[in-house]
Amino acid sequence: METKLLKNRKIGIIPAGIVDGTEPFWFNNEKWVLHNGMAMKFDEAPGAVQRMIADACRNDKRSLSIIHKMGAKGFTAEFETWYKCVVGGLDAVPDFKDGKFTPDAYNNVCNDYDCPMRGKLCSVATGLRSHDVKTIIALKRGKSIAATADDLCISTAGMKSRVEKLKEQLGAPNMASLMARATEIGI
Repeated sequence: METKLLKNRKIGIIPAGIVDGTEPFWFNNEKWVLHNGMAMKFDEAPGAVQRMIADACRNDKRSLSIIHKMGAKGFTAEFETWYKCVVGGLDAVPDFKDGKFTPDAYNNVCNDYDCPMRGKLCSVATGLRSHDVKTIIALKRGKSIAATADDLCISTAGMKSRVEKLKEQLGAPNMASLMARATEIGI
């Protein structure tokens, strides 16, 4: 017998907001979709959902021009790269709500910190570059600014400057909120 508690637990497993929207995501080098509370591979999603996502890719001229510079040729290669680099990973906010596409601010599945296009596709809204992400990851280890600067082979003054710029970029008034905001966007 299914009780209200069991029903609530099932809903609790689904990231907030996804019940009403569609969240495409890249997982284990494959395209996935969370639609109407059900996760499925992209190819198993309803045709209308596949078309909606493919159309969003076709209409994303800015990203496609960058993807062309990365060397992707033909729609299949472009779509794979777009799905991985623009759509990114599963998070709590649906990328499609009422048919409107709003990509994530930061791609939490991209670990290619040396990608020459980093920050142009995978973290467009935040504008984070590879050294920014490395800095945040190093800071999350809980060491002092000086020790973190030493780990990253930069001066303490340079580290302080990076932290201030990161706080500004992520809208964080202090170090604790910077770490919280970084965790929120998937770093």
